[in-house]
Amino acid sequence: MSAPGTGPSRTAGARSGGEPAAPVAGDVVSFLTVYLILTLAVPSYLTITALGSMGRPSTLWALLGLFWWFFERLRRTTRLNAGSKAVRWILLLFLAAVLLSYAVSNLQGMPPSESSPADSGMLRVAGWVGIALLANDGIVSPRRWLTLIRRLVLISGLSGLLGLAQFITSQTLLDWVSLPGFSAEGGHEVSSRGDFIRPSGTATQPLEYAVVLSMALPLSLTLALWDRGRSLAARWWPALALTLACIMSGSRSAFIGAAVGVLFLIPTWPSAVRIRVLGAFAVLLGLVYVSVPGIAGTVRGMFQTLGNDSSSLSRTESYVVAAEIAVRNLFFGRGFGTFLPNYRIFDNGYLTALVEVGIIGLALLLLLLSAGIWAALSTAYTRFPASSLSRALGAGLAAAILAGAVLLSFFDGLNFSISAALLFLSVGLGGAYRGLAGPGAGIGSGIGEPGFDGPAARGPDSSGGGRTAGLGGPP
Repeated sequence: MSAPGTGPSRTAGARSGGEPAAPVAGDVVSFLTVYLILTLAVPSYLTITALGSMGRPSTLWALLGLFWWFFERLRRTTRLNAGSKAVRWILLLFLAAVLLSYAVSNLQGMPPSESSPADSGMLRVAGWVGIALLANDGIVSPRRWLTLIRRLVLISGLSGLLGLAQFITSQTLLDWVSLPGFSAEGGHEVSSRGDFIRPSGTATQPLEYAVVLSMALPLSLTLALWDRGRSLAARWWPALALTLACIMSGSRSAFIGAAVGVLFLIPTWPSAVRIRVLGAFAVLLGLVYVSVPGIAGTVRGMFQTLGNDSSSLSRTESYVVAAEIAVRNLFFGRGFGTFLPNYRIFDNGYLTALVEVGIIGLALLLLLLSAGIWAALSTAYTRFPASSLSRALGAGLAAAILAGAVLLSFFDGLNFSISAALLFLSVGLGGAYRGLAGPGAGIGSGIGEPGFDGPAARGPDSSGGGRTAGLGGPP
């Protein structure tokens, strides 16, 4: 599925048998890279003043992506054969469920205070779905897919460095960020636990930042261990930054999410790799214990109070409250984004989804996350050989989605732009991974593998036509 005017230039080299033409700028991977920068590098509280809560740059860019996807679908005259069909259909069904919830809530009438959150919530979901659809259907070559994974890890690693700088200086370090025409919605404040601050990077709060760390860590470790075509420093610094940021985060969620991702990956590693990585983790923890006095006590205290602190008790009590509210609008909910924080904070994204989009929307959300994990993991173990970068990337992506899905049960993750964006993008990448590793790829070749470089696999970076051309040109 290529944009108008880009097809001939991308396939001419392959037809003639000559050297590949120059890379095509402005493909889906470039578009998604901009989205990652807007999501992870621009403070999430900055919005375009004239648009209010609907004016986040990442949301507007995501909506542009949705329009691009729909435009390409409408103009195609051939069948789309890219990405995972299951992921694509579940994304569209989830969007339809949220639209139905929005329509039902408007027909039943809603207080004025909920009207604007409902509008902005609908647009946010549409943007997330658009980004996931672009990733699923529009990445035309394994090498471009790998490029996006590397960029995701790079930008997340820089976010980890920012969190470490916030921890060391006890400052947000974002006070100077001011853009013409933008205003700060809610601002950015430093919170603390024990004697240490809780860094949050560019996220609204530490819990949302924990999702960034937890989802990026498995992918960073995968690239560090298996992406041997790059230098040792380029491979390992993001993993080191993200690991240290998790330790210094002062967040139970960051520890839990990171543990889920890493424990999921450990069985997929050869025994020698397990010993080396776990040994390195032990040494790193020892260095942190010695160089940051008091951090061990703070971390221990976080888990000693687990189950008895106000946060844990609030989550436990929320189950009954959520069930009582959900039965009033059991199937489609009361509207995404309409259950305001001043009503109650469930600290559980799945409970919030049950209340806002009903049992149908919640079921589709769970199915979507499961489909992303299954697409990545099943493809890795049925299409690619052991000890290959291709298989390792599938396992790493599945671990990242699982970590994000687990953390969704610890806070209202769909009400925050960064956590939801990473989840939906990762699911789309899982679908793309499955599509790119289809029957044309074969065992013994794959993403990042030297053998996966024939004309049928080439994309914008090597000018082949692609397995099945995706969204190839600029919107």
